Amino acid sequence: MTDDALDAFLTASATALGLSIDPAWRAGVATNLRVLFTAAALLEDGPLGPHDEPAPVFRPEGLAR
Repeated sequence: MTDDALDAFLTASATALGLSIDPAWRAGVATNLRVLFTAAALLEDGPLGPHDEPAPVFRPEGLAR
């Protein structure tokens, strides 16, 4: 993602969520988003085999639906 695209995403996301980002924090937020997108790409690119399934849902005793 280009810096301009990341900045546009950050602006649009903050607006949609009703968040105001202090200009002093904006570079740090952008860096964090870039790290998160990089981590997500690693997960998306990982191969899944036919036996890969989602983990079961954890339901602590006494909180079952």
